[in-house]
Formats: sequence, C-alpha cells, structure tokens
Amino acid sequence: MAFRLPASLGIGGQYQPVSPGDVAVLEEALPPRSRVLVGLVFAERYDGFLEDCEQAEAALREAGIPAWPEYNHLVTPDPDGEPVAWISYQSSPVFWTPILLIIGGIFLLPILSSSAMWLIEHLFPGATDIINMVVMLVIIGGVMKFMPKSEKR
Repeated sequence: MAFRLPASLGIGGQYQPVSPGDVAVLEEALPPRSRVLVGLVFAERYDGFLEDCEQAEAALREAGIPAWPEYNHLVTPDPDGEPVAWISYQSSPVFWTPILLIIGGIFLLPILSSSAMWLIEHLFPGATDIINMVVMLVIIGGVMKFMPKSEKR
C-alpha cells in the first residue's frame, strides 16, 4: 500500500497508531499545520467504497478541515485498488474530533453492518445462503399475498 506523496514532500516520521486515541496523542505533539496522512485500512474494498470516499471528502471540506496546499484532496481511495482510504490534512488538535466523527459516521457504519453477516458466515458456514433464501421466500410470499386475484370466468 502506497500513497503517492506530492514531489515536494518527504516523510518526516511514521507511526502505527491502532486507535483513534493514539492519533489524538500524536496530533497534540505535532507543530501546528503539520501535514498528517492517516490510512484507514479495511478488510476489503466493499461496494460503495468510492462513493463513501467522495462523501467523506465533501463532509470534511464542509467542516473546514484544511487540505495540504500541495495536494488538494482530503480523502483519497488507494490508487492501487487496495482497501485503504487515505486521509490527508493539515494538523491541529481541534481537527481530529470532527475528522473522527465524520469518518466514523461514513466508513464504520457500512463495515459494522457487513461484519455481522461475516461473523455469522465464519461461525456457521453456509448460514448466509440460508438467510438469503428465507428472505427471498418472504419477499415472494409477500408479493403473492398482495397480488390482485385474477378475474374468475
């Protein structure tokens, strides 16, 4: 996984935070207006990933989060197709909370909703196929119940 930095920038330091609190601590130690790059790594690139990246970009801009002057994007889907959303912004401790709320609301809900089915499938292989079949039968049954009766002759 590689984010393509603008040619005029180099990497000053790399950290492996594992929780949002780790990023908040890092934010407080950085000089104001430092350039921060956070990679949100997902298990897979789910349906709607690119749309979520666009939605996050718009929401972060609306919240007033400053982009790097050299790179006019805040959210970049990994250019190599990896399941990573790169968040690049100019740091300030006051920005991390809105970033976390916006990103969490956009990206974590789709992941959490699919994780239940993933967990069920791993605990009980084939269970999702049965669930899908039952849902389909309920839908078909509902359509049949409410279909108008054909005319009797």
